[in-house]
Amino acid sequence: MADVKEIELQHTELVSIFNKLNQAVKNNESRQQIYKIIDDIIAYTHVHFSKEEEFMVQTGFPEIEQHRKMHQELLDEAKQLKGKFDYVDDEQFMDWLNHWPFNRVLAHIQYADKQFENHMCQSLGEPIIGNNVVPINSSKIK
Repeated sequence: MADVKEIELQHTELVSIFNKLNQAVKNNESRQQIYKIIDDIIAYTHVHFSKEEEFMVQTGFPEIEQHRKMHQELLDEAKQLKGKFDYVDDEQFMDWLNHWPFNRVLAHIQYADKQFENHMCQSLGEPIIGNNVVPINSSKIK
């Protein structure tokens, strides 16, 4: 059960960093500050995905290869989009942040990771617990 709680705590932290990014953009903070937060999200996501995959191996998660592929695609998309930010004006920058693949990361947490958490609970003989992920402030950045 500790493994499931660790994953859920990481999800909560990831959502907290997303909210920090959203707030920084709404407050018109510098691109440099926003880039730092994006780098924090990418780095933490990488750590989280690595830990999750470690637990998948330990519990014999049958869909591990598909899940790993999703993780890599999400990280690749985030890095690719971040690399394009220096070449756009402020309006396009804001539009891209509104469509950033982090929304895909959040969907991944709510759906694909929930399946894995259920698998972990079953493999540990624990009851399946509810989704305790803190929702991101989903309003569009203006």
